Amino acid sequence: MNVLDADIGSAKDNARSAIHNWYKFTAGFSYKLVDLIVDDMEIKPTSIYEPFAGCGTTLVAAQKKDIHSVGNESQQLMCNIINAKLNWDIERKQCLQFREQIDDYVNNSISSEQVLTECHDLLISLYDKDTLKVLYLIRDAIKTINNEKYELFFNLALSQTLHKAAVHPIAVPYIVRSKKLVNSGKAWEKFLAITNQMLDDLDSLPHHNRCADVYKADSRKVNPFVDTNSCDLCITSPPYLNNLDYGEVSKVHTHFFGITNDWHDITEIVRKELVTGATTHYRDCDFDYDKFLLSEFALENQSLMKELETRYAYLKKYSYERHGKKSFHILMMHYFEDMFYVLKEMRRVLKPNSKAYLILGDSAPYGMYIPTTQFLGEIALSAGFSEYRIDKIRSRGHKWKIKTRHNVELSENILTLS
Repeated sequence: MNVLDADIGSAKDNARSAIHNWYKFTAGFSYKLVDLIVDDMEIKPTSIYEPFAGCGTTLVAAQKKDIHSVGNESQQLMCNIINAKLNWDIERKQCLQFREQIDDYVNNSISSEQVLTECHDLLISLYDKDTLKVLYLIRDAIKTINNEKYELFFNLALSQTLHKAAVHPIAVPYIVRSKKLVNSGKAWEKFLAITNQMLDDLDSLPHHNRCADVYKADSRKVNPFVDTNSCDLCITSPPYLNNLDYGEVSKVHTHFFGITNDWHDITEIVRKELVTGATTHYRDCDFDYDKFLLSEFALENQSLMKELETRYAYLKKYSYERHGKKSFHILMMHYFEDMFYVLKEMRRVLKPNSKAYLILGDSAPYGMYIPTTQFLGEIALSAGFSEYRIDKIRSRGHKWKIKTRHNVELSENILTLS
């Protein structure tokens, strides 16, 4: 594949593109990849499948081309964000009327101290008192609109306001409390500016048709609302093996919007429905190695299991010797088993002879190199695909300056399945 540039696997381009930039998502890929793939096809696809919809990059890019798409996303917060980014029939006049309604609510309630008694402790640590009061009042005012489409629109604007009004940066894998934002606060002014920009973005679009279906669904399981052989293209970026857990940042939003209240909720409501990509996604005591060897994944991938077993033994040994004692051996097994079921569902949804493009990164926990892209290509064959191809996008991981980290060169790739 003739990839545009090394940034195709990052979200840098999205920050400069209307709609794509409505939500700052640290983990993501460039919308230009979707354009590149679709424009290179002899026949325009009728429907694109995205099993890890994330913040909606594939779905938004498809909609800009007036192509139908189907997306699964297991987190309710992200489903709301995606739907807001896909509702392009927002009317400016109606939006401004609702915004006046929100403004009246905030002004009429600003003298009350009651709202601060319900603030989450995490949010109290990230905003000054006056800013936090305005943020919560805007949130509560949006609930009075009673129009789901506009509620999603304003809540997305409010989620951006959360980032811009915070005292500390929160748009990174971890909240950086050692740094302070120069222009924090001014929540209402920023909310106004963001909604104005969003309306201008909508005016700039080529059409205002909704072309996507979004489901709150786990792609490891069959989605009964998506027909077999119903899509003729898949473009996605699955979670990377041993990637960062974004719970530290996502809890700011999920706590604020009342989806979660503590780490227990994050585990039960969010993490259980995610493909296992980090050691925080499972409990060691729940893993039975002998039982795993009898799983469908292990039995259908016996040749690959020999490779995994060697790495399993190495990682298990080092998990007891190295600082942190992380169970990467268990993580690896969970990850590839989860992705086996994702690939099976992908094969079911796609029409015969259709292609799937997956952006993937490899890893080297405790210095043990795991060729994730190659292994997933082999797993895809056991899941029903006929062949796979790997194209390297860039080298990665070499910028880390941590003495305890390995020095194994990693790569980011595009895995093409057919």
